[in-house]
Amino acid sequence: MRRIIITLLGTCLLLMLVACRGNKVEDATAEIYITKAEAIVDLLNEGNYEAVYDTFDDEMKTGLPVIAMEELTPIIKESGSFKEIDKASVEEEEGMYITVLVAKYSDENRIFTLTFNGDEEVAGLFIK
Repeated sequence: MRRIIITLLGTCLLLMLVACRGNKVEDATAEIYITKAEAIVDLLNEGNYEAVYDTFDDEMKTGLPVIAMEELTPIIKESGSFKEIDKASVEEEEGMYITVLVAKYSDENRIFTLTFNGDEEVAGLFIK
């Protein structure tokens, strides 16, 4: 009886975790957002913050001005030289497309999470 209860609780927990994830998108849609995200990572690696800023929606432009993005330079530089995008995924959640890229650098890997709105503007940017 105890095994059955533990199994049922484990199954419920697993279902709850799966339900909290965003929806997978079609390959063609994923390719659009992965390509856009890769281009933004390239611009960040080049230090071209003005061009990155131009991809932002109005809220991001207010929340992350170009001058603030310059604080990303040491983070990106300490990663070493950019090698490649190792992994990429896109999920849709409430009309937003969350794109996660794992970027390989010579010294450290970085995870870029970019959120795009329905107009394909950047509505969120996170670097880990």
